[in-house]
Amino acid sequence: MGLSTRPGELGGFGPVITEVASRIVANHLENPEARFTVGITHPVTGRLLHLHPIPARFLRGLQAELVHARDQRCVWTTCRRPAATCHLDHNTEYRDGGETGVDNIAPLCPRHHKAKTERDWKLKQTGPGEHTLTDPFGRQYASRAPSLTDPAPTERVYATAGTSAEDDLPPF
Repeated sequence: MGLSTRPGELGGFGPVITEVASRIVANHLENPEARFTVGITHPVTGRLLHLHPIPARFLRGLQAELVHARDQRCVWTTCRRPAATCHLDHNTEYRDGGETGVDNIAPLCPRHHKAKTERDWKLKQTGPGEHTLTDPFGRQYASRAPSLTDPAPTERVYATAGTSAEDDLPPF
């Protein structure tokens, strides 16, 4: 958070300055084996009071980037907020046995994340980038991530027999 000149502790080494701690974290964000712990210290004495491990239930690194790139925006049907600014939310909650993986994670903006969590909306991923949102009354709404590639070209149908695509000049 930048509130101290010694905010980091490197296991087996000791305290490290802000810049070093920031670089170590940045270099290991994509490493699925890396584990981070937040230490709470006494504001006056500086003694360590408690350690809080950051749980593995949070999607990080390349998997998080995949969800952002795949869905591109908040998956709520009417929302267009970019996925990179959204929360990565479990479709089936982690506490209910939902796994932390791209097949169970969807980007929801803070407003819609709160609506899903507090107002009994349900979100289910039916395929990669395809989601079904169910409101508290049971009505369902489908959303699909935008296509990342151009659609396949369709063959043109001509009214005049004997005319082919090679004979058709572009309309310049």
